[in-house]
Amino acid sequence: MIEILPVRLLTDEDKQLFGSLAVSLGKLKRAGLSVASGIVVTPPELKLKTVLEHYDFGTKEIFEQSLTLVKKELKETPLPEILIKEADKHRSLLLDGKVLKSVKELWQQLLDNWIGDVKRRLWKDGFYKGITENLDPKIVIFLKKLEALGSGYFDFLQDDTVINVTTGKLHPNDFKKIDELIRKANKKLFIPNQYEWIVDNGVKLVGLKQYTPPNVISEGARRPVESQNEQSKSAVKVFLDLSKSMASAENVDGVYIASEKIFDLNKPNESFEDLVLKLVETASSFREAPILFKLADKSEGMGKVRGSLRLLHQKTLFDPLLEALDFARHKHSLRLQDGSLKKGLSNIHIVAPFVRGVNELLQIKRELAVKKMTRKHSLQIWLEVAVPENIVNLEDYLVVGIDGVVINLDELIAHLNGFDPREEELMFYKNEVSGLLKFIEDGLKLLHKSKIPFIAYGSLSLYPKVLEFLVEKGVYGVVVERYEAHSIKDLLHQTERRMVLGRST
Repeated sequence: MIEILPVRLLTDEDKQLFGSLAVSLGKLKRAGLSVASGIVVTPPELKLKTVLEHYDFGTKEIFEQSLTLVKKELKETPLPEILIKEADKHRSLLLDGKVLKSVKELWQQLLDNWIGDVKRRLWKDGFYKGITENLDPKIVIFLKKLEALGSGYFDFLQDDTVINVTTGKLHPNDFKKIDELIRKANKKLFIPNQYEWIVDNGVKLVGLKQYTPPNVISEGARRPVESQNEQSKSAVKVFLDLSKSMASAENVDGVYIASEKIFDLNKPNESFEDLVLKLVETASSFREAPILFKLADKSEGMGKVRGSLRLLHQKTLFDPLLEALDFARHKHSLRLQDGSLKKGLSNIHIVAPFVRGVNELLQIKRELAVKKMTRKHSLQIWLEVAVPENIVNLEDYLVVGIDGVVINLDELIAHLNGFDPREEELMFYKNEVSGLLKFIEDGLKLLHKSKIPFIAYGSLSLYPKVLEFLVEKGVYGVVVERYEAHSIKDLLHQTERRMVLGRST
């Protein structure tokens, strides 16, 4: 009659039966995020179909009378034994924001919800064959002591999480936990969602649904397609960080790959294959776009051996990266549209990570030259600017020879403001950006004068004040996560438009 499965067991194979949203909740549970225990219940389609066929839904008056009789007949059906087995031992149950005290009450509410879904279909399209098919499965959450519930989502335009409290009150620490939970969930699922949460022996997720930014709904519905496409145009390039996500057919200006997120010293063979596959797949999928490959910055905290210095002294880390790069650039064969084979992928460029001095960059370039990877049009070498020293001595780096700069804003502000980004209690220093902007201003002017492109990396680049500053200083591009890509073009367009309007007044 119905199918039931615990949320934690749902996999991609269950999407057709239990729905993609419930499966996503199961993924988050298995990924270690705080997700409440519960089950997913499918609707009794056959029973609904059988009952509905006995009634007349020809006119609106008969429609309402018939639906009342349908409800009465369905509620007389006995409780499914499988539902009793799974839910009877729990005193409190949560269904669509309602707290229920028994399995009988749960069953009645489930039927009401599904009949309501059928009613909406009847009002919209009238009675038709298959009206009871593909009704949404329902997520039932097991409660212990419910203190609060509500919903939340991450607003990319405001660069903040919006948290709505439906029932109860939240402690300030709970707001922070919900914010972190939503950000982590978005990263795990690669796309933004609106999440339902509860406070029940801690903050937990209990549901999710697809999230569409309000401005896209309100403004997009009123604008023609041509106007929307024009609205999303921007002079600033968008580089997608595909270090942890797969390439797709979407149009991008460039791709950024941080190899430390892929290559794992504890699993060298397996992660090396993943790294090669990532490079080849991405460079092949986006043949016309630059692929910035950042050499691994294995960090153990502030002041530790990391970045380029660690690469130069740890061959087990550096050599596999060069080997993967060499294979993708020189040995992999790509079949072109005309059927011919092209050997090597020439759109992959190198980013030297976390350089503490000019000598380190020189040594990195020497090691690359040994592998026949020297600067040329088809192989650029970019510098990651992550410490204040890089800005102070930027002119010396330009003399040594670089093709571009990646400004790691999150690292820079941590070193400049003197806080460890791993310590949550100190993260408020990240909002103190005025000193950072003053510090890098002259360096950005030098880059612009020298015609060296620079791109911004890190969550700080999407802060409105920082983004406006970067656009004004001629930033070439910004690196964003894949789930941020849908809104960044519009955000950049709005920022550029404000600048133009500001100059004209």
